[in-house]
Amino acid sequence: MKKFLWIICSLVFLFGCKKENINQKDECTVELSQPFANPYLLPDAAQLNENKATHKYVRFHIYNSKQYQTLEQQGVVLLDHPFDAIPNKNLIYKTTHTKDYAIFYGVVPIQFQADAVPYETLQYLSMPDASTNNRISDASAKQFSGKITFFDPIRNSSVPLAGVQVIIKDATKISTGFSDSNGDFSITPNGNTSDTVEVLIKFDNNYYEIHTLDAANILNVIGINTFSLGFRKSCAFTQLNIDIGSAFNNAALHHSCAALLALNQFKTFAAAQGFLMPTGKMLIWLGKDAPISTSYATPMLQNMSDQNISNITQLMASLLGVDPTLAAVIVPIIKDQLPDIYAPYYSTYSTVARKSFIETLYHELSHSCHYAKVGPAFWLPYVQYIYQNGGYGNPSLPNSGIVSLSEAWAEDLSNIGLNYTYQQASYLNLNENSNNDWIPYGLYYDLYDTGNNEAYDQVSSITFPEIYALFDVNVTSLAILKSKLKAAYPSQQTYIDFLFAHYGY
Repeated sequence: MKKFLWIICSLVFLFGCKKENINQKDECTVELSQPFANPYLLPDAAQLNENKATHKYVRFHIYNSKQYQTLEQQGVVLLDHPFDAIPNKNLIYKTTHTKDYAIFYGVVPIQFQADAVPYETLQYLSMPDASTNNRISDASAKQFSGKITFFDPIRNSSVPLAGVQVIIKDATKISTGFSDSNGDFSITPNGNTSDTVEVLIKFDNNYYEIHTLDAANILNVIGINTFSLGFRKSCAFTQLNIDIGSAFNNAALHHSCAALLALNQFKTFAAAQGFLMPTGKMLIWLGKDAPISTSYATPMLQNMSDQNISNITQLMASLLGVDPTLAAVIVPIIKDQLPDIYAPYYSTYSTVARKSFIETLYHELSHSCHYAKVGPAFWLPYVQYIYQNGGYGNPSLPNSGIVSLSEAWAEDLSNIGLNYTYQQASYLNLNENSNNDWIPYGLYYDLYDTGNNEAYDQVSSITFPEIYALFDVNVTSLAILKSKLKAAYPSQQTYIDFLFAHYGY
């Protein structure tokens, strides 16, 4: 919804590890090139006897996002690469999707059935809950703990990253945990038997999912962004300090972190100011190499319970910039998994995220809190207006009042939110640059600020939360909002008229 010229850069991480138990040396060296045997694999002769197996290692053929969701709801952890695959020097796996279906791998109980999802059994495994081969000699469980931090380009320093799912993968056996508000996580895997484990991070919890839309590999959009951080020695009480910074080239990982950081910080700002956030799980798509290089969007399609879009293929092409031919391919794959927020990035920038990526996401998240207040009955016509008119259109078009009202709100509020988070006056100064276009950037801030340096602005002290309280499904233009403001603040009626007139309303 916001057009913002930007260049973004990508990430890198420094991955440290130390042992908490000072009585035993623990080097925890990285091993990227050495495959390790699957300790759960039954001998060849036993492969013919399923009665000896507790689990099976399978390859799924997934044709749409609904099938992916169904498997996750059954507790299957899906990876788009085999357990013994080795990532390249940038810790990126090569996927092997076909033109018809996406290939994902998982470990399931021997009695597992998934009639709606085709799969092949690759191997039978013996994975009892209590492993007799555990290398720990005492009764203590193996413990993986640590902290995840991310280099924030606006602060120019590393900050904790909350809400990341950390995965410890011992061959085909998987244990998970989540980073908290301090970036800390702790995992106690059950029955690790191999000397080396793989550490992965996944961008998914009960409030958000991040996916990547890649025009060169459309089926990737089915999966949730999951990244390997390499293989580590599987030592007891290991401290895994993960700093996603500037030492590693992986644009998708970096922008996943930046999107999550923006979401976390905006939620904190919204809670402090009394703004609502969407109650449904937020689905974020990152557009690899930017199908529309300068366009972000907040269609809120996942949160809207009724995705009654008149032409989804047109929406994909016009709103997200997907080639119409590819859009026709994507629609049956994603089904009801259209995004709430779309944010493009360039894979060629891979050392540190640009400030503008996070700043623009604040604009989009400001839209999301507006959606939370007014609901689908307001938002669906807004989304349809945008893609049917190829953008903002012009003030003479039907429903253009929604655009002038909402885009100005998102721009002014995002600057307030960025100042709240980063305490930088430069963001407030952006609100002082009034816009003479039909989208009146600066109007909302002029209602709030107490400065008298602008002759046209004699209104003051109408706060953003107070303006927000006036929003409802029927406030679809600035003219309607002006009437509600005058009724709520009768002593400033004349000044409100004068201010709106300066902006052309």
